Amino acid sequence: MSFNKVETYEGILAETYDMRFAGNEAHDHEFFRQLILEVPGAALELGCGTGRLLLPYLAAGMDVDGVDCSTEMLEICRAKAQIDGQNPVLYEQSMEQLHLPKKYMTIYIPAASFVLLYEREDAMEALRRIYAHLEHGGQTLIPLFIPKHLFNHKDDEWMPGFKGKRSDGSEVVVSSKTKIDFLEQIHSKLERYEIFKDGVLMDTRYSTTKMRWFGKYEFMMMLEKAGFNDISIYGDYSVLEVNPDQSFMIMRARK
Repeated sequence: MSFNKVETYEGILAETYDMRFAGNEAHDHEFFRQLILEVPGAALELGCGTGRLLLPYLAAGMDVDGVDCSTEMLEICRAKAQIDGQNPVLYEQSMEQLHLPKKYMTIYIPAASFVLLYEREDAMEALRRIYAHLEHGGQTLIPLFIPKHLFNHKDDEWMPGFKGKRSDGSEVVVSSKTKIDFLEQIHSKLERYEIFKDGVLMDTRYSTTKMRWFGKYEFMMMLEKAGFNDISIYGDYSVLEVNPDQSFMIMRARK
């Protein structure tokens, strides 16, 4: 398996998505909730996945719709919602092809999913689409990260990831390799999913994800080019200004 074939969030990626956040479910929940409520009105979650944030917000009475490009992730989201008697409004679309029947006061993207738009024109088109789907005075919240912690890793070095139990009782153990292209600002990740049953390796699967990181001022110019103004940049999931020691930042901009 190589770094070349980029996978969508189907199959093993969709199945293990919630495992990635096990034990750390609330790390961004309160941050987004607070900023959504600061700008009253309907909200849209781009990259809602399995409903990790969307479903708790709906349960709390918030007006939030969801969009994701993964059929299987949305199916998982609907199944989880049905258990709790929820009926979320969900759309299957990619960010750069966003075309919905309404506008929103907040459009936010959890888990820094914007970096999956590794083609520059796709990233710009997504910003234009987000801008078009906002009401005047509305806001967008876009987390970004620079993978500084991976810059010194060797391409052939497997790094431990996460593990979790599957519905059949087997355990999946995930590890990854990283390839960095500094010139193009591309971070490619090859993930290995080893599936064990009663301590015996039963299967091994792979997936490849390609991501682009953006610099602070680079992304500010992209937002301005798309029409946004009143740009704030927060560090990690706080409303404090980003500092040079942080590699994770949240861009907040208004229409």
